[in-house]
Amino acid sequence: MTTATLLAPIELRALSDRPKVSVLISNYNYDKYISQAIESVLSQTYENFELIICDDGSTDNSKQIIAEYCRRDSRIRLIAKENGGQASGFNAAFAASAGELICFLDSDDLFRLTKLAWMVEAHLHAPDAGLGVHRVQRVTKRRRSQGVWPLGSRLPEGWQGERMLKDGGALGYMPPTSGLSLHRTVAERIFPLPESFRICADQVIIRFAPLLTSVLRRQEVLAEYRLHGANSYERSRMTTESILREITMCQNLWIAQRDFLESLEPTLAPQLQPLEDSSYILYLEYLHARLSRSPSTPLYHQRYIRDMQANPDARMLWFWKNSIYFPSFIFEDMINLMNRQSFLKEILARLRGLA
Repeated sequence: MTTATLLAPIELRALSDRPKVSVLISNYNYDKYISQAIESVLSQTYENFELIICDDGSTDNSKQIIAEYCRRDSRIRLIAKENGGQASGFNAAFAASAGELICFLDSDDLFRLTKLAWMVEAHLHAPDAGLGVHRVQRVTKRRRSQGVWPLGSRLPEGWQGERMLKDGGALGYMPPTSGLSLHRTVAERIFPLPESFRICADQVIIRFAPLLTSVLRRQEVLAEYRLHGANSYERSRMTTESILREITMCQNLWIAQRDFLESLEPTLAPQLQPLEDSSYILYLEYLHARLSRSPSTPLYHQRYIRDMQANPDARMLWFWKNSIYFPSFIFEDMINLMNRQSFLKEILARLRGLA
């Protein structure tokens, strides 16, 4: 009988005292925002960086804008290629990078001034943690604040690999692209990313990296995540259609994780819990049944509550227990209030000293 290998953090190379940071951007038709993204990197208080921008076949003025910045600052490099999606753009940018630490920035987002300085400090003080995360500020396309993510929960920290295996590969309350950083040792193990992920490549990173290394966190807001109606995560309201898209994305990510574990060690892949038993999928299935007014809603509710009761970290159990009795319109409004950006969340963030 084959003995199953235990998942464990990999050993990371030691960082230099002042490590070079590679900031990677994958851009596609964001000429409205790319200048602000670049300027936010050039304004950093930590100056030992390179900015590598892959233009993924843009048909607007993005390449011209980026090329002008390249002429002005030798730390910026443009890689132009045919359109292949976000993962392929990050793959091309990473292949051209040389930094000891890797930071990611969506071309419609911005770094706060001390982003690189604080993340470099965090990695230096946590030499065994190869994935860095921090909070982000949600903003509108005109940069009006819309609340901090995550607002009511703490970011993950420490070794999460075994926990992820037991919960179908998901890790909750992780930030989007612009809230992530990687030690190069880890990046070399997860790149190239599967190029089938034309959008949401950050989800691949946060599904692969914690299977290799511990997570370090900064609770501060170090980036602005812009919501403008054209990006992947922007939805005015949660709907049955959007929930089904999320479930499909989770299915694709689970398959990619299983293949990744298989590449690490064949005995690891069978240890990944089936997706249909994961807490996040149980949550999504209950939401979908409730919003679609499915006759099977009580069954999905029962499964989700049973899972929550078995989880010592479960939040708002009282709410979810009683949610099945709420009128449909009230339930939908409450779910959207909890999950979507809003000015109210910005006020709450300021009261809690997070914004």
